[in-house]
Amino acid sequence: MRRIFFSLTLLLSSFSVIAQTDTVPGVNNLLQLSLEELMNIQVVTASGYLQTTAEAPSTITLITEQKIAERGYEQLEDALRDVPGIDMIHINGYAPTLVYFRGMYGAENQRALLMIDGIGENNIIGSNDMAGPAYSLHNVERIEIIWGPASALYGANAFGGVINIITKKGADINGVQVKRGFGSFNTSFGNLLLGVKKSNFEFTAGASLYSTDGPKFTNRDPQYSASYFDKAYSLNTSLSYYGKRAKTTLGFRTYKTPSGWGTYANSPTAYLGLPPQGNGNVGLVGVLQRDIRGERSGLIDSYLRTVFLQNEFAVNKKLNIFSRIVYRQTGTGDDSYVYITLDSTKLYRAIVASFSNRISGEVSANYTINEDQRLTAGMQFYQDNVEQGSRMATFDPTVHLLDGKDTLLNLGATFLTRKYDIRNNFGSYLQYILNTKLLTKTSFTAGIRYDYNSYFKSAVSPRIVIVNNPNDKLTLKLQFGMAFRAPTNLEIHQTGLNFKLTTEKIKTYEVNAIYAFSKAVRLQLNGFRNILTDVIILGNLSGFNPDKNPGIFKITGVETNLDMEIKKNLTGFFNFTYQYPWGKNLVSGNSGQLPGVARIKANAGISVQVADLFTFSILENHIGKRGSPRTNPYGPVKGYYLTNCTLSTAELFNKGVTVSLSVRNLFDTKWLDPGFRTADGLLYSTVLEQPGINGLFKIGIKL
Repeated sequence: MRRIFFSLTLLLSSFSVIAQTDTVPGVNNLLQLSLEELMNIQVVTASGYLQTTAEAPSTITLITEQKIAERGYEQLEDALRDVPGIDMIHINGYAPTLVYFRGMYGAENQRALLMIDGIGENNIIGSNDMAGPAYSLHNVERIEIIWGPASALYGANAFGGVINIITKKGADINGVQVKRGFGSFNTSFGNLLLGVKKSNFEFTAGASLYSTDGPKFTNRDPQYSASYFDKAYSLNTSLSYYGKRAKTTLGFRTYKTPSGWGTYANSPTAYLGLPPQGNGNVGLVGVLQRDIRGERSGLIDSYLRTVFLQNEFAVNKKLNIFSRIVYRQTGTGDDSYVYITLDSTKLYRAIVASFSNRISGEVSANYTINEDQRLTAGMQFYQDNVEQGSRMATFDPTVHLLDGKDTLLNLGATFLTRKYDIRNNFGSYLQYILNTKLLTKTSFTAGIRYDYNSYFKSAVSPRIVIVNNPNDKLTLKLQFGMAFRAPTNLEIHQTGLNFKLTTEKIKTYEVNAIYAFSKAVRLQLNGFRNILTDVIILGNLSGFNPDKNPGIFKITGVETNLDMEIKKNLTGFFNFTYQYPWGKNLVSGNSGQLPGVARIKANAGISVQVADLFTFSILENHIGKRGSPRTNPYGPVKGYYLTNCTLSTAELFNKGVTVSLSVRNLFDTKWLDPGFRTADGLLYSTVLEQPGINGLFKIGIKL
């Protein structure tokens, strides 16, 4: 904690004179909104219609375009890093980051629902890849993070929370924006944004391209090269037509992230004649992490594609109807492969692929009964054609003799027959909001959703929220909700025959207090209790198979979040999280603190605008000690502090040119993430090393 306050104090003292004497009228476009205006930005994810963060019946974290720019966020994980209640394990390749909401270790990236403009982005098959460098934030208007269960509106997997990325609209862009960037590890990227609104039509297009060699973890292998991304790209387009009462939008987006496997598994150091990496790592089996035979050590080519057509129709002043149909594809390209050894004597080249799709349709209606009552109802249906697992190739024993010393066994180039399941899901929900003058001003939100799935059958998800405003400065919220996480197809088919997984379930109790000391200082306190039952736990040492539904998790925590506008050109924030995540395996009887998450976390930062020239931001992250799985011989991983800073200019030469420079891990801290899954050193590493100081330079042009 001392380093957090030291860094902030140093920066405040360094710029206090400038901040006090700066009398230049007008505000840099990066700092154009005051704290009061930021708090009044309306969000849509919490209840399905626009409300301020204080009014909304949820705990909300809002990351605006302004914060993204001034803090140098480039990818989703950059923004999540400064948010309270989130733990991350960085694999630096495939995935590429595992995100845990409020201590809910396990079910990698499956207990949070990721959406873009209200459409789910999670992989249909249930693999743990989510976001990554293709998800550039250059076209993002804001990110809304909803804490706690949201299945009452969104169904399965809106479990620990929802991340909804809201993209920019054509009218707001109004032209062409180009950005080019370069950074450490031979990183380069480019972004393009186009937006226009003419007459009744509005068009938006955003594209990104990203490549990097990634950090070099030479203690794993002196020739390490597995953390690369090779031309990861995204394309987002939408065309809207505004009628007299309706808005119709046709959209398409695609994301592709060709990457190495990173530190997903052990490096087979015994095969390479190297000492094992990390305490307890055997180094006998694992994934090759150096280039070989003139090609990369491995490639995992994940993709997501979405096409949607939606309509927003205002029947009259009281009734609005929303409808949408969506077609999605997710999977792994058939050019994916991995070099792996299973016994330290033979090297296998395995090719893998998967393909799943979903077609869905939904309709909802918002009806304003009167100024104090609002009713929302909706229905949703989707059908998944989902593969049973990663499809591998037939074995070809004729391919061997890699270099006369070692044996290479190629799993061929002919894929096995695709095996798949058809799963149908029907959901319906109802939400009622009542505004009263009880205790000055109190609103009640009650919602319930019913889902019926062809695999797990029925699920009911209720939610009750009370929001009270005793005066203009204080907001109090009481929340109760239940949600469920459907078992993924990977989990279903890894469990074995003659057994049926049930849904994971959660009950959440939460209380919030938001107090505005003034228009420039806002404090929020959150207390929560999460109770998870029927938790799917990895049961065997290699971590391949889930051990049915034997788990109970109980997580209790407190969060505090302070936002300050010290001067018009000087803002700051501080947040702190304490949580105790406890779990028990009902099969083995083992219980105790859950691994992989820290009891204590803290983030702080300030942003200062110097005249009308540039903005400087410095951010500090503290992550406390984190435990490891019982099968991990390494033990707990020490806590650490990281410091990141960004210098970003205003528009230069009055021609829309901006420049920014970000330095991450400024003090070159040596830090580790704990191993995930069994982390026993056999296949999954006991610890995961992380990069030292690195930088990113960006230049943008508005045309």
